[in-house]
Amino acid sequence: ENSEKNKAIQSPKGTKQWPSPSEKAGSDTTILLKPAFGSHRPSDDAILVFAEGYDLSIYLAFIESLISTGYSGDVVLSISSEEKLKPDVKEYLQSKNSETGGVNIVAYEVNWTCFKRSGEAASGSNEGINHCKMNNAFGDADGSPISDPREPRPVATARYELYWMWSLQYDKESWLMLIDARDVWFQLHPFQELTARGKVSGELHLFGENADVVRIGTSRFNRSWLVTAYGEKNVSPYFEKPVICSGSTIGNQDAIETYLRAMVAEYDTTLCKSKGCDQGFHNYLYYSGKLEASDGSSVEGISKVVVHDQGKGIINNVAALRDNPLKELGLYNAEKQLVLNWDGTTSAVAHQYDRDKEANIMVKGKKRQFEQKWRASKT
Repeated sequence: ENSEKNKAIQSPKGTKQWPSPSEKAGSDTTILLKPAFGSHRPSDDAILVFAEGYDLSIYLAFIESLISTGYSGDVVLSISSEEKLKPDVKEYLQSKNSETGGVNIVAYEVNWTCFKRSGEAASGSNEGINHCKMNNAFGDADGSPISDPREPRPVATARYELYWMWSLQYDKESWLMLIDARDVWFQLHPFQELTARGKVSGELHLFGENADVVRIGTSRFNRSWLVTAYGEKNVSPYFEKPVICSGSTIGNQDAIETYLRAMVAEYDTTLCKSKGCDQGFHNYLYYSGKLEASDGSSVEGISKVVVHDQGKGIINNVAALRDNPLKELGLYNAEKQLVLNWDGTTSAVAHQYDRDKEANIMVKGKKRQFEQKWRASKT
C-alpha cells in the first residue's frame, strides 16, 4: 500500500503569478521526495515543521506538549539525514505513528549540499546561515532525479518548497500549520477553535508580533529584509505596520498551498538570500495586497486572510516582549505554568517562549520529565 502512496507525484500546475515551485525545472517535473518513515493521512489536519539538526529534547518538547492537548493529526517533519541524526531521535519519532494511535509522524530526511559564503563546501546548513541545494527532490517525467533548479539559498527559505510538497498530500479542508520547531510549546489543541466552526476552506491565518514594541520600520532586521528584497521605495509605506511572523501560519490546505507557491515565487523574483528574507516575503505578500485581489475578492485558493494581533490568536508570538517578564505583563501564570493571551485565556500555542526566563525554565523542567519518561519506557 505504501509504495503506491509514495510514488513520484506529478506536480500540479500553479498559476502564472505563482507557478508550482517545481515548474522552474520544467513543466513535466515530478516530485520524488518521499517520507523516510510514516504515511500522510490526507483527510487529517497536519502540522508542518522544518526540524533538522536538533537533539531529542527539542522533539520531545514539541511532540509531547502537542500530544498532551489531545491533538491526534499528522506532524510532518524534515529531519537530518540518518547519519547526522542525534541519538535516539529516530527511535522516538518512529514510536509515534497512526498504528499506535494519537499523533502520526511523517518524517522526511532531506539531502542538502551546502556551501559557506566563500563558496567552499560545508557540512550542513549551520543553522540556516549556509546556502544549500536540495538533492533528489525533483525528477523528470520518467521519475529520474534532476538537479535543484534553484541556486543555493538558506534552508530557512528553501523550507517553503518542502512545505509546498507536503501540503499537496492533504484534502483542501484540512487545517495545516507551519511553525518553527525549536521554540514552540503547545498548551491547547491548536485547531480546536477552527474545527468547532464546521468544515470551511480557503482561510489563511497570519500571526503578528507585538505592535507596541516593534513595527517593521523600527526593527533593524525586518526593515533590512524588506529593503534588501524589494528596495526602500517599494516598502517604506509598510514601515509603520506591525511585523507578521513567518514562523507561524495556519490555513486550510487550499489556502496554504497557494500561499506557499507565492512565498517561493517571491524568492524566485527577488533572489534575496539573507537568512530571514522569508519573513520579508511574508510581510510583503500581505501588506502589498497580493494575497487578495484588487477588489478585495479572493485570490485562487485563498478566500480570506485574517491577521491576528499578538496575544489575541491561536499562536502567541512573544519574542518582541523579551525586555519585560511575561508574568509582569499578565501573560504568564506561574502557578499553572501557562503562557496567556492578553485577555487572560490560555494561549493554544506559545511561540518564542524561550525569550522569557520563567517560561523557559518551566519548559526545560518539562523536557527533563519527558526525557526521563521516554528513557524509562525503553528499558
